[in-house]
Amino acid sequence: MSDSQSPVEVRIDNLSLSFGTTKVLKGINLVIEPGEFFSFLGPSGSGKSTLLRAIAGFGPTPGGSIRIGGSEVTSMPANQRNVGMVFQSYALWPHMSVRKNVAFGLEERRVPTAEIRQRVDEALDMVGLLDFAKRRPSQLSGGQQQRVALARTIVVRPRVLLLDEPLSNLDANLRIQMRYEIRALQRKLGLTTIFVTHDQEEANTMSDRMAVLDDGVLQQVGPPMDLYDNPTNLFVAGFLGTANVIPGTVDGGVFRADDGISVVVGEVPADGSALVFRPQNVVLTPAAAPAIDDCARLDGTVVHVEFLGGTIRYLVNVGSHEVLVDEAHQSGIAPVGEGEAVALYVNLAQIVVLVK
Repeated sequence: MSDSQSPVEVRIDNLSLSFGTTKVLKGINLVIEPGEFFSFLGPSGSGKSTLLRAIAGFGPTPGGSIRIGGSEVTSMPANQRNVGMVFQSYALWPHMSVRKNVAFGLEERRVPTAEIRQRVDEALDMVGLLDFAKRRPSQLSGGQQQRVALARTIVVRPRVLLLDEPLSNLDANLRIQMRYEIRALQRKLGLTTIFVTHDQEEANTMSDRMAVLDDGVLQQVGPPMDLYDNPTNLFVAGFLGTANVIPGTVDGGVFRADDGISVVVGEVPADGSALVFRPQNVVLTPAAAPAIDDCARLDGTVVHVEFLGGTIRYLVNVGSHEVLVDEAHQSGIAPVGEGEAVALYVNLAQIVVLVK
């Protein structure tokens, strides 16, 4: 939008917050770059929404420091931080038209009437709703209401855009459409944006970087693909998609499970105690097939087969463990049958050894 501010950095240092005796945030340290689309991802109760609300200035004042664009805001009232927040419920005024909903924040700021009209038109045009300006929220679809909530937020030209699970009330197809539209709008505006979600697919497709939280602790930060391929602990590995996890020990570069499974893994951290690999990185062959170079081999028996459309998923008993294998479905090629002995090969580059 015209005369918009330059994107700003959000810096969080040693942020902690408790509700009574319950510690909700535990020493969060994080830097969100100017203009970045950054996501907080985690299960319910992980602290992600509490962290977002702390940045917005809602709720009790936390310990530690929050800086926006270099300015300390930790104790600053929410209405002085110039951040815009889009809520899960949209929070639109039902008795007001779309135009009046979007204009509300500008009217509260006593912006001149002519400028309000110009900025509201600009914001509604940006979200494709200029022709709906006279309608009430009840006359709009869920996706259109979400666009109104976005327009109402960006029209005040916030320094940071905060999105608290804004897609959770939409059906699956509309969620896909809206996540594309929100990302495109964010790129156009260049706004530093922080997005809260429990949905891995949303975070993966929308984020430049993301932070995975669990129990109020920051588990790992980075680009989605890096976190998926190189998780630093078992929680991140399991939360970001499906992972096979085989507990054991590492000694002399060899991983050993209690049931006799052994895999040469080379140099790994001394405290590594679980072999982790993704189902799609496993090659399933007949037990007597030639070996595949540079791969760990696991022998097992197919106990269950699922057809998932584009994928065949196998459940294979390997010793006392169950291993999932995903293969691309090819028309005319029958899947391996249940009860068949198979060899599983995993390229060593696709294996990580993590702390249990």
